[in-house]
Amino acid sequence: MSFDISQLILHKENFLSKDECNKLIEYFENNKNNSIKEHCPEAKTGIDTWSTFDVISIPYGAEEFSIVTKALEKMINLYHEYTDKFNMFHKLRKQNMLFSHKIRLMKYEKGAKIHAHSDHGPYIYGSCTFNLNDDYEGGEFVFFRDKYKYKLKKGDALIFPADHYWVHEVKPITKGFRYSTNCFLQSVPDSVRIKLWEGENILMRDYKFIEEDGIMYNIKGEKNGT
Repeated sequence: MSFDISQLILHKENFLSKDECNKLIEYFENNKNNSIKEHCPEAKTGIDTWSTFDVISIPYGAEEFSIVTKALEKMINLYHEYTDKFNMFHKLRKQNMLFSHKIRLMKYEKGAKIHAHSDHGPYIYGSCTFNLNDDYEGGEFVFFRDKYKYKLKKGDALIFPADHYWVHEVKPITKGFRYSTNCFLQSVPDSVRIKLWEGENILMRDYKFIEEDGIMYNIKGEKNGT
């Protein structure tokens, strides 16, 4: 029997209440002067590319932080219950979504989008998005170069795995504004992840080949990202 990889995307409608969505939108607008841009490699070229939406982080202790983290915990548990039903996957996968990355709010204005990318990084195994409004046009959430599209409504949640196979993007907004919140799901706390990543970079920089490691393969196109 064949398996459709899109079944690992879990979409829950009306997951956040209208009041919760409005409160998060209001928080963004009240703190938009602190917004920044983000960047990550474009999926096809591997070139580090800046996104065009605005993003802010919600600090620990804020009421809005609690809204998002409670929703994340509930959504993560629903995802584990959902994937348990396939009876296909390793039980220990549940240890890979124990901690959240910083809690972020995004605003996409007309023309804003995010290029095709993945949320993969060291110790990051999942990604969860909550859509906060639907009074806009464009802005579809798309996987695998237009193979699967989601037009998310206000309060909808979307959770899916995070590695380099899970290429996704948000199409340009053609009218209005799109607000959302997104968080990466990790196996270790963020402060630990950063230290481990830094240590990994040092170890790889100083690495000298040893026979026990086997060999490093010459992968075509790896050098130029093609």
